[in-house]
Amino acid sequence: MQKSHRTIYGVIAASVADIEQKEILHGIIGRAQKLDIDIVVISNIYNPIETSQSLVTENKVYDRILSEEIDGFILISESIINKDIQKKVLSGLEARKSVPLIVIGTPQPDFELETFRYINSSDCDDIEELTEHLITEHGFTDIDILTGYECIEASHKRVEGYRTALEKHGIPFNADKVFYGDFWKTSGVSQAKKYISGELPYPQALICTNDYMAYGLLDEFLENDVEIPEAMAVVGYEYIRERQSHSPLLTTYQRNRKALGEAAVDILTGERYEDFIPPKGHLIKGESCGCGAVRSDIKSELEYLRTKQTYDFVNLFSQLDQRLTECRNISEFASCCWDFRFLIRNVDKLYMCLYDNWYDEGEKYDNMVRYNLLTYEEPIIFHKNELSGFMTGKAAPYYICPLFFADRELGYVLLRYEVPDSFDYIFRNWLKSISNGLELLRMKNDIRYLTACQNLSELHDSLTSMYNETGIHKAYISADKNELYMVMLRICLFDEDFSAVNESEKVYAVLDTAEAVKQFCGKNNVCARTDNNTFLCLVKSQNDENFLTQLMSSILCQHTSYIEKYSIDSFVCAAVRCVDKPFSKLLDNCGELTKKEISRLSVRRREKLYKKLLELRNYIYMNPSMTFKTDKLHEMFGGSSGHLRAVYKKCFGISFHQDCINARVAKARYLLSTTALTVQQIAYDCGYSDTKYFMRQFVQGTGITANQFRDAFNA
Repeated sequence: MQKSHRTIYGVIAASVADIEQKEILHGIIGRAQKLDIDIVVISNIYNPIETSQSLVTENKVYDRILSEEIDGFILISESIINKDIQKKVLSGLEARKSVPLIVIGTPQPDFELETFRYINSSDCDDIEELTEHLITEHGFTDIDILTGYECIEASHKRVEGYRTALEKHGIPFNADKVFYGDFWKTSGVSQAKKYISGELPYPQALICTNDYMAYGLLDEFLENDVEIPEAMAVVGYEYIRERQSHSPLLTTYQRNRKALGEAAVDILTGERYEDFIPPKGHLIKGESCGCGAVRSDIKSELEYLRTKQTYDFVNLFSQLDQRLTECRNISEFASCCWDFRFLIRNVDKLYMCLYDNWYDEGEKYDNMVRYNLLTYEEPIIFHKNELSGFMTGKAAPYYICPLFFADRELGYVLLRYEVPDSFDYIFRNWLKSISNGLELLRMKNDIRYLTACQNLSELHDSLTSMYNETGIHKAYISADKNELYMVMLRICLFDEDFSAVNESEKVYAVLDTAEAVKQFCGKNNVCARTDNNTFLCLVKSQNDENFLTQLMSSILCQHTSYIEKYSIDSFVCAAVRCVDKPFSKLLDNCGELTKKEISRLSVRRREKLYKKLLELRNYIYMNPSMTFKTDKLHEMFGGSSGHLRAVYKKCFGISFHQDCINARVAKARYLLSTTALTVQQIAYDCGYSDTKYFMRQFVQGTGITANQFRDAFNA
C-alpha cells in the first residue's frame, strides 16, 4: 500500500464518544474535509481516572502516535484524565516532537511538553456571560457557585468569570458562596443535601460549572420534592446532551467547541495562531431558571435521543454475540461481523485489523491483517504503523479503536465516516462483542487453553471427556468389587528429554493415549485422567495383574502419536486387585509399583548408548513386522551385530532378538483385543509368513494361545 498524497492529521483523545470530544471533532473534521486533509482519531474507549489493570492493554492504541505517516497532531488534553495514559501520550509525542502539535484545553500538571501550543475557549468569559444572564435577565443578586476540583485551574477560571460578572454589577464577591466539587453528579447530590437539610440557606440561584453536577443536584431535589426554579434557580455549563433525562429541563451554556476544532486545523496548516481569539459560546435556555426552552433546541435533542434509542434497541436484541460463538475460523468470523454492520450508525468503511499473530501470547508481530467488514475484499497484510493504505476516495475521518481481551492485544477496529461524525457509546458493546468473540475463537483453536481447563466439570476431565479423580472415586464407591482391578498408566515420565515437543503436540499425544486407555477399558469399564500424566481404569477381569499391564502396554505401543513424541520407555503400568480396599489405598499401591518401574527406567537411562538404542527400540515397536529384516536394524545402529546384542541386553535387560519378538506379540495383543481380524490375518500383519510359527511365539510370550487371549479379553 502506498502513502496517500494527502496530509494526515492525528487527533489524540480519550473516550471520544463523549459529547465534549464529539463537538470538537465535528469542527476538526469539517474543516479538514474542506482542506482535503484526512483525520485519524486515536482514542481509547474506556477512560477511568484511576488505572485499571484490565484496561492497560487497551491503551496500546496510543502506540499509533509513532506512525511516521501522521503530519501533525491535535491533542484534546482535558479528555485524558488518567496519569498513566498521559505519560504514554507524552512519550509518543516526545518521539514525534518534530511534527507540529496543537493542544485544545488548559495546561495540566505533569501533562505538558515544550512543544505544546494551547488554544481553548475561555471558561472565564463563558461563566461571566452565564452569570450575567442570571443578573440581568432575572435580577438575581444572591448567587452560589459549585465548581470542580480545587486543584484544577479550570475550576478557578470559572470562579473568576463568576466574580467578574458580580463585581461588574456592584455585587460583592463572597468566597463563602464558592463550593468545590468533583465535576460529577456526586457533587451536585451533596450540595443539594446541604440545602435541603438547612446546613446552607437557599440562594436565589446556583451556578453549576458543568452539567453533570447540575443533574445530580436536580435529581436529588426531585427525589425530595423541592420545586425548581421556585426554591432557587439552577444553571449548568458545557451542555451535556442529557437534559431530557432530568427535571426540570436544565438551562445551560454551550461552549463553542466546534470553533475550537476548526481553529486547531487552521493553525496546523499555518493559517493563523497569534491572532487566535477564544470563541464565544451561547446560552441553551431551559426551565430550571424560569426562561423556558427554545423549540429548536428541544427538537434537536429529541432527534438525537430517538436515534440513540433506535441503535440501543437493535444492539440490545441483536444475535451478534451468539453468532460469533459459532464461528470456527477467522473467515467465518469476519463474515459474521459483516452480517451485523447495521449496528453501527452512519459508518462508511469498517475494518478489523488484527496482528498477524493476534492469537498468540508472545510479542506481537509488526505486520497486521485487515478484514473489510462492510464489503467483500481479500484480507490485506500491512505494517502496524501504516495508515495511508486505508485512505482512498475523498478526505475523511478515520477512528482507530482498540481490540483487546484482558492483557492480550488483538489489534484495532478502524471506522471511516464520509461526514463529520463519530461513533456513539453503544459502539463499545459492539467492540466488546468482537473482542470476546475473538478470544473464544482463539480458545477453540488453542490446545494450551484446553489443557488448563481440566476442572470445569466436577466429575469429568475436559480434555479427554473421561472421569477426573473425583469422578472415578465416586464410580469406585458404587462398583461391584468382585474381580475388579485398578490399573494405573503413567506417561510422559521424563519431560526434560522432550523440551522440543511443543504444547499442541504434547496434547495430541495425551489425546492419543486417552484413546488407547479407552480401547483397553472397552465399553463396560471405567477410565479417568486424574492429572496431566496419569490415567486410571477400573476393570472387571478374570485375568491377573500381569495380563492387564501387558495388555495396556501393548495397546499404547500401537498409538504412534504418543510413541513418536515420547518413546517406548516413557510410560509405566501397574495393576492392583481391588477386593474391598479403600480407594486411597489402591492409589498408594499403584503409585508404589509405578515408582519402582520408573526407578528401573531411570537407571537404564544412564547407559552410555541409551539414546541411540532407544531410537532403535522405538522403531522396533512401531514397526514390528520389519524386525525380521535384522540387517536393516543393524545398519540403523551402525555397529556390529555382536556389539548391538551385547549393549542392547545390558541397557534393556532383554536380548535384542527377544525384544523383537515381544514387539510382534505386543501388536498381536493389540489386534486381538481391538479388532475382529482372524489369527491368520493378525499373523500376517505382524510380519509372519507362517501362522504356526506366529502361534508358537505368541504362546511363548503370553502363556496362552491367541484365541484364548481374545476370549480372556472379552470375558
